[in-house]
Amino acid sequence: MKRIVILLTFCHFMTASDQHFTLNIGIVPSKDNSIDNVTSYYPLTVPYTVLPLKVKTYRSQYDKMTKLMELLIKNDIHIVIGPFDDSIAVVTEKLEIPYLALTSDQHGRRLRSTFQLLPTLSDFSSAMLDLISYYEWDKVSLFYDDDRGVDMLEKLLSNHDLMVKSWRVDSVGTDEQIRDHLVHMRIAFVQTSIIFCNRNNTYQILEQARSLAMMSIPYEWFFYDPGDQLVHIFKGFEDITFNYTVFSLMEFNSHVYGVKHPEEKLNVALTTDALYIINQTVPRLDNNTVQGIRKDMINILKQDTFEGMTGHIAFDNNGQRFNFTILLTEVSVYKNRLKEVFNRYGSIQHRSLFGDNEEVNVYTTEDTTMPEYRKKDLMFETLKIGRWVSYQDGMFIPRLQMTENIERGNKTTQFPLRGRKARIVMIEEKPFTMHKKDHEKYSGNERFEGYSVDLITEIANMLHFEFEIYLVHDGKFGTKEKNGEWNGMLGELLKGNATMSVAPLSINSLREEAVDFTKPFMTRYISVLMKVPMSERSYFEFLNPLHPLVWFCTFGAFVVVSLVLYMFEKVGASHSKDLPGISFKESFWFVFGSLLQGSTEASPSTLPGRILTSAWWFFALILISSYTANLAAFLTVKKINTPIKSVTDLASQTTIRYGTVIDSGIMQFFKNTDIEHFAKMWAQMSEIDPQESMVANTSVGFNKVKKGNYAFFWDTAVNKYMTIKDCEFMEIGPHFDPKGFGIGVPPGATYREELSMAILKLGDASILHQLENKWWPRRTCPDVTKPSAEETSELQIENVAGVFFILSGGIVCAAIACVFEYFSKRCKNREREVQKRKENNSTPNHVNHKERESFL
Repeated sequence: MKRIVILLTFCHFMTASDQHFTLNIGIVPSKDNSIDNVTSYYPLTVPYTVLPLKVKTYRSQYDKMTKLMELLIKNDIHIVIGPFDDSIAVVTEKLEIPYLALTSDQHGRRLRSTFQLLPTLSDFSSAMLDLISYYEWDKVSLFYDDDRGVDMLEKLLSNHDLMVKSWRVDSVGTDEQIRDHLVHMRIAFVQTSIIFCNRNNTYQILEQARSLAMMSIPYEWFFYDPGDQLVHIFKGFEDITFNYTVFSLMEFNSHVYGVKHPEEKLNVALTTDALYIINQTVPRLDNNTVQGIRKDMINILKQDTFEGMTGHIAFDNNGQRFNFTILLTEVSVYKNRLKEVFNRYGSIQHRSLFGDNEEVNVYTTEDTTMPEYRKKDLMFETLKIGRWVSYQDGMFIPRLQMTENIERGNKTTQFPLRGRKARIVMIEEKPFTMHKKDHEKYSGNERFEGYSVDLITEIANMLHFEFEIYLVHDGKFGTKEKNGEWNGMLGELLKGNATMSVAPLSINSLREEAVDFTKPFMTRYISVLMKVPMSERSYFEFLNPLHPLVWFCTFGAFVVVSLVLYMFEKVGASHSKDLPGISFKESFWFVFGSLLQGSTEASPSTLPGRILTSAWWFFALILISSYTANLAAFLTVKKINTPIKSVTDLASQTTIRYGTVIDSGIMQFFKNTDIEHFAKMWAQMSEIDPQESMVANTSVGFNKVKKGNYAFFWDTAVNKYMTIKDCEFMEIGPHFDPKGFGIGVPPGATYREELSMAILKLGDASILHQLENKWWPRRTCPDVTKPSAEETSELQIENVAGVFFILSGGIVCAAIACVFEYFSKRCKNREREVQKRKENNSTPNHVNHKERESFL
């Protein structure tokens, strides 16, 4: 009976309270007016009135607080809800009015009646710092756009083993500013970044990071997102592969009733929690006075705990929230995968699947109850990697609690540039990159052709990305200037203007310190390009096949043979009146005609003359044949006198100038070399006459070579192409300083390995060899440096000495025959004389006397 009376009394009291008690709520205006209509978030169970705490005009801060105090006292405000405001906090502290602040006081002051529903930024900083310590990272970067980021920076700097790079972004950051920060972050090799910016700047940072290919492993991105407000930003980056980590009070991609815009989500959730706390507090009030209600509500808020949309809610004596949980969630986003989703989860409109370590939320365009910004063909896959709990003082449980044995599945990190457009910086260098002859008719990449264009086309087709080619503005490969900045293509990479450089860019230690390179796609050497010397021309070219000494010996042989032939014929005719003799002139004419294979009326009639003639004919046959063959060689092969036979010849002369492109890799080789003759060349190029030796680019160098008296040091690949296309050029060896041509990428670029693998695959498939054959065809010009051109020389006396020996032997044989014939005929004549004397002795004297007279 007693219990029934007490229950009826309590019901009567509650009924009376419901009829007479009205809760007066003061609403602090917000910038976006997102909490003006509190009833749309959560229904209150008691009558209430709402009073906006607006002070339109005030002369000073003290005047503002005075007017606010009058407003609160006049309207008997029991509780205040809204963003934290210093003036309102001072007034509520004075009047002991509970103030449910939806934002936190960053100064961390001790407030008795102000209760901060949003944990302080220091708590989130501690959570991030604990995670960094857990992974043992030594470098991290911080992007922030307001003064609250300074507090987070100070918290991170409390770890003296951690190097922190901070980047301040304007409230409305520009693409240039954000891109510059990201480029400097990449140069510093910082791969872990914390983003503490508004939603617009966060989106800009991610967009610029994607254009710089910094959205994949090993880059890690951490986000301060207590109210799960970045979902609509993540949906635009479908290439996320577990490298986004969100620090939030709410479940990722949670649904909050009444949210029209994503930026209202946190305020709506906190306002809902505040109204829920009021509903839980009002029934427990024991005092009907305004001051009593205020004190009771303050005591209840400090003693009780609540479970709201933002998790566990409890307040300490200073009004700050504690024992709350920050969820650490890794996020992956997939677009246009409805078919795969339906096959995996069934045909659904909205469904959440929970496993041991993952939660999958699937949304489709058929879900008409969802807000407009979430009606997308999206699949969010989240992985809860842990949580951070803000325990009360005196508890020794670790605040960071990581999930053990996380099963991430067999996820493969796709190529960062897949499906996107990369900017390729090139330099105009034949045959790597050239303008087409009719390039004015085209636009974009169609304007260019060359080995580099074909190479990047093959790589892009293999790795499935698009590209845009542009030429470096200063026409330089890249060198470090006095101020430490890099120019040329390397400067474009370091500034973030280019995704990669595809050009004949040689890999050396200095460039490797600035940027990264892929595996070489071509090996290059250094050679000398010179103009082909003018060939030696003469009106007496027909004399070149024989050495002058041979000509003199031939003329001497002609004279000797003519005289000897005359003598032999004369001696032979003197012994026989039946043999016609050859005169002196006829002897010379006969020998000359025989040499030119002509015929004459006279011919030798004696045996010695014929032997001599046979030897002469054989001599003429060999000599004329050798002359004809060598003359044909001289007429078909140009005889060029090359003053420079090798690279080292340049160092030992001063007539021909030589040089290379200024600020090029080849110039760096000459500048840093310790080889004696190369060091001597560098002194000539840099000190004695640098203006005549060094050129601004290769086009100027080629023009100087064409003018003559200039040698140009450059890559063998380019020099070889120039000798193929223009026969006025020739390449002088030997080749030296082998290096590789590689694709340059910004330092720390995550796509370097994929590019290197693509180059290796192209090499294995012989595509690189095919491209070389395409742009370096076989040379059609005569190669003046070949040995065949040098071996086509005049016949020396040693080459034809044999025929002279034969001719001399013929003369000797003819002389012997002549002597033999002479003595034989003389012996015959003596026998005749003896015979006649015998006959004369047998005849009368008068007859002998007459015969003697006739004989005399």
